[in-house]
Amino acid sequence: MISAKVHGIPELKAALAGIVPKLRRQALRNALAAGARIVRDDAKRRAPVLQPTLRAPYRKAGTVRKAIVVRTSKRARAQGDVGVFVNVRPAKTGQRGAKNPSDPFYWRFLEFGTRKMSARAFLQPATARLAEALEKFKAVIGPQIQKMNKKDGTL
Repeated sequence: MISAKVHGIPELKAALAGIVPKLRRQALRNALAAGARIVRDDAKRRAPVLQPTLRAPYRKAGTVRKAIVVRTSKRARAQGDVGVFVNVRPAKTGQRGAKNPSDPFYWRFLEFGTRKMSARAFLQPATARLAEALEKFKAVIGPQIQKMNKKDGTL
């Protein structure tokens, strides 16, 4: 797992304190997702596009690239926090399997390699853009906090 350390959390908490919890979560989620989209876009750009071969003619080109998304963290939500992450979205239950051309199950083999294939990482190198993602987060959260505080009349 890769994480980033953010300075200024007490100031951010103080600014968010006067906002209704639902709006506070929405503002944080929107700002986090805006930053995560930078990492997602870089991962999509780096993702290898497999072409159908004689051994696997049913594989659709670009399946992994299309499945890279920003998702809301259920674990963080269960703990009362807000979180997002960039990941490869699995195929829907019932549509999973090696023979399904729309199932990106093999992304792990690309990312980490196998005994017979070297890794062609795309998610891990994309994390180099976390600093840029943090700047995007700061740029998005500030105006949202000000807008919500003006609506509440607390500013």
